[in-house]
Amino acid sequence: MGYKKFLNLVIKRKLTVFTITLMFLIAVMLITFLQPLRYSATSTLLVVQNYGPNTDAYNVSRSNQFLSNLLAQVVYSDSFYDKVMESGYNINKRIFSADINKRKKEWEKMVYTRAIADTGMIIVKVYYQDKATANKINQAISYTLMTKHSQYHGLGDNVKIKVINDSTLSDLPVKPNIALNFILGLIIGLAAGVYFIYLFPNKQFIFKHAKLEKNPVKPLNRLAEEPSLAEISVWPEYKPEPEPMLAYNEVEAEAEVPGLEHDLEPDIENSEDEFEPFFRGNINNVIGR
Repeated sequence: MGYKKFLNLVIKRKLTVFTITLMFLIAVMLITFLQPLRYSATSTLLVVQNYGPNTDAYNVSRSNQFLSNLLAQVVYSDSFYDKVMESGYNINKRIFSADINKRKKEWEKMVYTRAIADTGMIIVKVYYQDKATANKINQAISYTLMTKHSQYHGLGDNVKIKVINDSTLSDLPVKPNIALNFILGLIIGLAAGVYFIYLFPNKQFIFKHAKLEKNPVKPLNRLAEEPSLAEISVWPEYKPEPEPMLAYNEVEAEAEVPGLEHDLEPDIENSEDEFEPFFRGNINNVIGR
């Protein structure tokens, strides 16, 4: 598949790429926000050695690098942890597990140290949910390094540890890194979506949303449905039609048209005289006429 053809296919399947990317973002955000938000306390220490005026600067630099790397790793040891707890900063030991292995993992997850190249500087960071506790542990680590460092190297009093940047607290939680996780989730989701199209160019991966209508509306142009078989087999119930009612009775008619009876009597009498021969006497008289 050519580059242009694949690019056109990705554009055509952009809904698939969007769906896969959205799934990765949701998963990353869920993992991010399920973790406790932790603040940081950061301090910087400097390793200083006493040498004569004729000492080679390169050797001093190498020695500082060695000591800073050594002390940065010593912080994670069990003996150093015990000295921090006994430093007099009243750190609550209940925040750590009673099991040694779990406690060691918790300590390594809480404390971060790094030696800066051959400068002899050590950066110490402590992450915890409570700002005051993080600051207290950071100060206890710095104090222990300044007072107990000689127990971890053989140079004695020729080495001194000084604090050049005191403990500084973050205003907002720094772990987990929400912005970084969002960017990583977006990049990984896009890459996964493009790779899915590359592997399955003829398939789509989208969410289909079907709405269920409780009372579906019938179309206007649809004829009435035919009655069911049960409805056809049942005879309709007989209902007698109401008898017609007169708009008015005879009394009202007479009252409305006075003298109507007198006007009709002569006509009635004449009509009787006119048709009387037909009904009087023998039937043959009527037939003859």
